[in-house]
Amino acid sequence: MKILYLIAFFLIFAVALLFSLLNWHPVDIYFYKDFSISMPLVLALTLELLAGIVIGLSVRAMRIMKLKSEHEKLQQKLIQAEEEIRFLRASKGNEP
Repeated sequence: MKILYLIAFFLIFAVALLFSLLNWHPVDIYFYKDFSISMPLVLALTLELLAGIVIGLSVRAMRIMKLKSEHEKLQQKLIQAEEEIRFLRASKGNEP
C-alpha cells in the first residue's frame, strides 16, 4: 500500500512540476482599480492555494474548538448524572 501512495505522490509531483514549468509567464493581478502586481502565473496560483489552505484550516480549527467545548460540557453532565445515580442507589439501599 505504501508503494501505491509513493507512486501517486510522484505522479502528482510530476504533473505539478510540469504545470509549473509550462506556466511561468507573468500575469497582472489587479487588487483595486489602478493597483496591480505582476508575477508569474504559477506563483499566483500557489499563493491562491496557500490562502485557501489557511482559510480552510482556520475554519476547521474553530469547529474543533467548538466541539471540544461541547464535549467538556457533556462530560460534566455525565459526571453529575453518574454521581446522582450513585447517590440514589446508595439511598435506596439504606432504606428499611
